[in-house]
Amino acid sequence: MGTILERETGHQRLFQHSDPNRRNQPLPHLLNVTKSFESTVKEGQIIVPAVVLAEILFIAKKGRIPFGFTATVAKIEALANFEIAPLDLDVLKIAESIGAPLEMHDKLIVATAIRYDACLITSDEKITKSKAVKTIW
Repeated sequence: MGTILERETGHQRLFQHSDPNRRNQPLPHLLNVTKSFESTVKEGQIIVPAVVLAEILFIAKKGRIPFGFTATVAKIEALANFEIAPLDLDVLKIAESIGAPLEMHDKLIVATAIRYDACLITSDEKITKSKAVKTIW
């Protein structure tokens, strides 16, 4: 799973990419997410929460994704409009205040979206139903 944050003038979105092997997602939703992501990559500043890189590190070592941590970081660092959002005290305080019963890493991703006043693009029903942050999918 990879999560990225787009910051545009006056509008911000947090993108959470679902498992590409999921086949149950309606095609129109995938097309909308893909179009939005592609325009973001071309036009916006993209912020990747540090917790997402930690997730990539963990699942790559288990062989559960076809790309590795080092390759992912190299791609992020090579793109001028990509930036890594730190997992700092502000994000932790926001995560602590989220009352929804979410997994720790999901709370940290949601907290990053809140910290950057962003919308979260996700297919995760727990996050969507929590209403802790505006979601798009």
